[in-house]
Amino acid sequence: MRTIKSALVGSFVIFSLISAPTADARWMLDTGPELTVSRMDGEGLLQTRSDIYFTVDVAQVNSTPQAAGQTAGPSVIEKYAVVVDGVVDKIINWDGFSENEDLNPEAVIIKMPENDGVKYVDSYGDIIIAPVYQGSIVSALIAPEVKVTPEVGLVQIIEIVAPAEPVGPPAVNASAPVVVAQEVAPNNSINMTIEVKTSEIPANSTVSIQVVTDGRSTTSIGVDPTAPLSQIVVRDLPQNENVTVKTIITNLDTNKETVIINPVVATIPAPIVIPEPARNAAQDLATIAKPYVTSLIFDASGHRVAEIKTPVIPNYDTSKTNASLMVVGPGGSTTSIGLFGNGETLTVGTLGPDFTYTVKIVLRDLGSGKETFIFGDPIAKA
Repeated sequence: MRTIKSALVGSFVIFSLISAPTADARWMLDTGPELTVSRMDGEGLLQTRSDIYFTVDVAQVNSTPQAAGQTAGPSVIEKYAVVVDGVVDKIINWDGFSENEDLNPEAVIIKMPENDGVKYVDSYGDIIIAPVYQGSIVSALIAPEVKVTPEVGLVQIIEIVAPAEPVGPPAVNASAPVVVAQEVAPNNSINMTIEVKTSEIPANSTVSIQVVTDGRSTTSIGVDPTAPLSQIVVRDLPQNENVTVKTIITNLDTNKETVIINPVVATIPAPIVIPEPARNAAQDLATIAKPYVTSLIFDASGHRVAEIKTPVIPNYDTSKTNASLMVVGPGGSTTSIGLFGNGETLTVGTLGPDFTYTVKIVLRDLGSGKETFIFGDPIAKA
């Protein structure tokens, strides 16, 4: 029987030949990732390289219930990709409606595809799944050949018509890593045991297992390529979250890299005692006014200086709550100023004229550690 080859090697060549959507025709493989990289470079985005590139119908970007303005719905927990600057930063479990710390103007929340990936037929006629994982690059289609960086509120220019998804189960690569066990460590993190077969791996190769967690944080452990079967333990993984397991095979003769990626794996929950919260997040969001800019001027250096009025924070006890005003600019550059909670007006300077800044109040509940964000109107570029 022929060994299934990894479809993730040389992605620029393979993906330019494939267009395969999910069942709802919303997630697809990127048919021209080299153009995506060029566009992202032109936008000054920091991460433009990925093992897999995807496109999504703009309707999928705008269909997240909160983004669509819906305020109530069924409490069905599903996976959503949190996309920052076109890159999947996190994969969260969420009902689409309730408060979530990842729901902020700096990210786009997109429902994950069925089976957590896109099925397609490779050049050998095998059905393969390309998993969506932390680090995947996603572009939004506003027309069949027009890709943009995802953001809420995009408008479709021309209807996107995608071919049907292949029917049948996807093939499994013989060298794909397998999670065989998980256990809770004393510090409430997760130890994950992963098994990898190396019998199909070419001689004179190096092999490593990588586990990617939210924030695109990666743990990499080398594997003995001469052993037919190896087990490794990856420690200190977050509990009750989605992680991605990858095998990286590098042929030392050709310097060619093969990447085998599994669909996301849920880590087991740890029996963590949840502390009593000091604040009511829903009440804070409903009653605390948003911060707003009262004055915006240019200083002698050509930078902008903003006067920002912050809200009164009821029941503010510094032993139970930490509050701050945050002004976030390009690349995550942040000015943070602590608050007394009495509605003070603060001055924030050296804001570039060519960038848009996010303004928000951050309330950290010192009992539970949970943060609540109260967003003001952004400071738009001049």
